[in-house]
Amino acid sequence: MTMAHDEALTELDESQRRVESTLASLTDAQARAASLLPGWTRGHLVSHLARNADALNRFAAGVLDGTPREMYPGGREARAAAIEEGADRPVALLAADFRFAGRRLLDSLRGIGPELLDTPVNWRKPVTARDIPLLRWHELEIHHLDLGLGYSCRDWPVSFVESTLESQLPELAVAAPDVTPPDLPRAELLAWLIGRPTRDGLPELPAWPF
Repeated sequence: MTMAHDEALTELDESQRRVESTLASLTDAQARAASLLPGWTRGHLVSHLARNADALNRFAAGVLDGTPREMYPGGREARAAAIEEGADRPVALLAADFRFAGRRLLDSLRGIGPELLDTPVNWRKPVTARDIPLLRWHELEIHHLDLGLGYSCRDWPVSFVESTLESQLPELAVAAPDVTPPDLPRAELLAWLIGRPTRDGLPELPAWPF
């Protein structure tokens, strides 16, 4: 299902607001507690989502002014340091940081006109400006689940499930051609595909993203 840029931005805005709603009731104790990602607290996860918005905003700014930018200046070490530095902040600051960074990215993406959508950006594989909203959408929906605060794969929008399966099942076929996708409800199939299985006994996969 090919998604138009405006439609992708609408979906992204709704995902942003869902995470904001979840963070509005987050307590400092919950923020210090473990997320569903090994080694990360919820504070780490929220800090990551804010810095990811900044990183994708650098892509968007580069598209808008014609000056390509790196996603994370300083590479993986700088990325990890920024997440670690922000993880233990009071929950009010975590939530405000997430809100500001995410909405600033949305504003930048709304400024990218049709004539710029095919501009290449320097992600880990070749993508264009039209892919930036989808990259962010993946981060928000998947890590909303990873917060471990009641949002599950069954809460994912059907549009998110179908568009992500459409892009990622072919990637699986290349990365693990001997693996047959199990017969599962679509949201659970996607959860399995990205390393968040909902039940035991499913085929093992290489680490996602493939």
